Amino acid sequence: MTRSDAHQHQFPLLWLLQAGFIAFAFYVVLDKSYLQTMFDADKSYLSTLIIAVFLASSGYVAWHLIETSRRIEAARRLLEADGRIEDIGQALPSIDTFRQAPEDYIAGYVTDVAGRSATRDDSAYIFEIYADRLRSPVETAWYIVDILIRLGLIGTIVGFILILGALSDGPVPTGENIQSLLITMSGGMGTALYTTLAGLVAATLLGLQSTVLGRCVEQLIGTLIRIRERADAREAD
Repeated sequence: MTRSDAHQHQFPLLWLLQAGFIAFAFYVVLDKSYLQTMFDADKSYLSTLIIAVFLASSGYVAWHLIETSRRIEAARRLLEADGRIEDIGQALPSIDTFRQAPEDYIAGYVTDVAGRSATRDDSAYIFEIYADRLRSPVETAWYIVDILIRLGLIGTIVGFILILGALSDGPVPTGENIQSLLITMSGGMGTALYTTLAGLVAATLLGLQSTVLGRCVEQLIGTLIRIRERADAREAD
């Protein structure tokens, strides 16, 4: 096994390891009825929204990880073929830039850099366009992390509003009704605490996945830099 084969698709595998840990933790929480307790205590239903956003975002990160990993392997195959523009047809299946399959994406990048650029500045400009496009999913994932935190904070505010509502709309606390008043207030406190907990945990776990996606993208960008440098060297020759 070569060094390249040993590291093939390492980032999707790392995500899969994280997903296995998350699935196990979710099973434990579900088995202990902690999740149902949280849903029952959360009067704002923000915890449900947070979990739904987290699951959808995890799928989004996984899809981009797989696509980026495939592009890394395509770029490596191209480098092994010495990155020559005339060898693209043999190194990669197609150079159709309109279908953004991983192989087509890399071939399209090489066609733009080595086939159309006349100067080193043009090559750098084309590279920045492709790099910005690659980093876009990572920025989106981190934005969703920020949204999850904000949803948890919104739940905290809603919970305290429910507490204040119970105090202002309810009867004046006395020795006889203090217990029922505390029970009413506990609904708002449960909303505040559980939504904050759900938001922080979901944001932390999605942040780990976003970090893996970011490292994967940066590795692909590093490979594209090597392809660009070879193209620029040939232009200089």
